[in-house]
Amino acid sequence: MKNDIRIEAEEARRLKSDTAFKHFLDLVRENQIQAFKSSAADDIDGREEAHAMMRAVDLIEVQLDAAIAAEVLLKRKKIRG
Repeated sequence: MKNDIRIEAEEARRLKSDTAFKHFLDLVRENQIQAFKSSAADDIDGREEAHAMMRAVDLIEVQLDAAIAAEVLLKRKKIRG
């Protein structure tokens, strides 16, 4: 379990620092922003899809941050205990 947390945290840090990964996340965000901006007034489904994609990208980043935070908590617990 502890080893799994460390491995996930390391992978999360690697992804967060990977310039290609960040670039592609930024491209997805920008494409969805453009889809939102260029949607017709009655294109509710298009805007909802763009919003869902933006939330998904945000959730990926939240998951990466959570993996790193789990390792930090594990280290703090080890120091205290």
